[in-house]
Amino acid sequence: MARTPSTKPVTRKFAASAKVGTTVTKENLKALGADRLADLLVELSEQDAVLTRKLRMALTATHAKDKLGKEIEKRLRTIQRSRGFLPWDRIKPLATELDALRQSILDDVATTDVGQAISAMRILVELAPSVYERSDDSSGYLSDVFREAASDLGTLWGRQAGRDPAVTVRDLLTLLDADGYGTCDQLIASCGEALGTAGAAILRSTLLARLYDLPASKAKGDYRTDIGRMQTLGHLKDLADAMGDVDAYIEAVSLSERQSASIGDVARRLLDKERSHEALEWLDRETDETSRFRWENDDLRIEACEAVGDRDQAQSLRWKVFQQRLSLPHWRAYQRHLSDYDAIDAEEQALTHIRNFPVRSVALSTFLEWPALDAAANLVREHTTELDGRDYGTLRPAADRLSESYPNEATLLYRLLVEAVLDKALSRYYSYAAKDLASCRLLAPMLTVTSDMETHKAFVTRLKTQHKRKLGFWTLVGE
Repeated sequence: MARTPSTKPVTRKFAASAKVGTTVTKENLKALGADRLADLLVELSEQDAVLTRKLRMALTATHAKDKLGKEIEKRLRTIQRSRGFLPWDRIKPLATELDALRQSILDDVATTDVGQAISAMRILVELAPSVYERSDDSSGYLSDVFREAASDLGTLWGRQAGRDPAVTVRDLLTLLDADGYGTCDQLIASCGEALGTAGAAILRSTLLARLYDLPASKAKGDYRTDIGRMQTLGHLKDLADAMGDVDAYIEAVSLSERQSASIGDVARRLLDKERSHEALEWLDRETDETSRFRWENDDLRIEACEAVGDRDQAQSLRWKVFQQRLSLPHWRAYQRHLSDYDAIDAEEQALTHIRNFPVRSVALSTFLEWPALDAAANLVREHTTELDGRDYGTLRPAADRLSESYPNEATLLYRLLVEAVLDKALSRYYSYAAKDLASCRLLAPMLTVTSDMETHKAFVTRLKTQHKRKLGFWTLVGE
């Protein structure tokens, strides 16, 4: 009797391999062969102008590399001449194309002709204003590409053999002076090699001369008058950073009327140069008037104290920062520098400080991050009225975290969130309030009824009495 052919199902392994074979990947496409791929690309390019341009650029880079720079310039000038408004859905494709051209200039054109690469990259940088004027770059796609191009231009200047530093200074200032969009914010930083010592000296003297020619500040807050001075001082700082000259940076800061804003910047650079004592001297310039910068400089002061060997002061600062804002990273750093014996007492002291911290929501978040869930539950139970139901960013994660082991306290938080929405009739948040009330319902069977806590049924009854007209909410709830 003839045997019936096997009808076993295809194995998972075979099915998976078959699926991989039809997935659009580099390896699978190779299997189509060069002729078939070429046919597909020609067919697609007839319907897609962007693809056509990409293919033309790729062919030029392969078969006529010496003409690639001119081809890129031609495309950039076409974009520059365009006047039509760019809707939001065309921003990203244009940014992608410009970035591909930028990369091609840097990787392909520059390998054969740095001068041509410089010419093309400069056109790309100077293209920015005309593109910004006819688009809304709220996404930042275009600005990212243009800033990268400006930085690349400085790098290319440095790669051009025999380039006159004076020419670099002239070109750099031309671009900076015409930049109204921040495109060239990183240009000076990339010009260290191109400028060299001679170019840096020329640029610095030019900027200082400009600074002295500018009118002095008339009054505090006169930003319109100060903008020229601020920009010039910013260029001097960038130049100092590009040349790795912290003293030149300090000199630029000393010429500003707002030195307090740069205390941390100076200290950071001095620390990087292992000039820790000087960094501390700068940090000691902080006053009550500049206290808004103090938090930003706390870590710099701790680092400087460690660098000069003042470990006790560093520890004192870590504890102080923890006390001021319940910063757990500072607490953990403080704890790491304690002996095992001292760490036990310090931990209890820290937990007590958190319990007594006046901003209860911050204390609650800190307990959860510690983690100390029992302490977090106690805080909710003892200070419910001091928590703000509008602080959903703190209360909802806290409620979710406490719900498994502390249903009473989690329910209190969910109720705060619900009432905060209903009391203010915030209809756009009704869906969130409905979910929070549903969480209360799920926790209801686990509640330990106390004299000072409503049952779930009583809570819902009260809500219906107080907010019976909020039909949009009750439709979502279904109770």
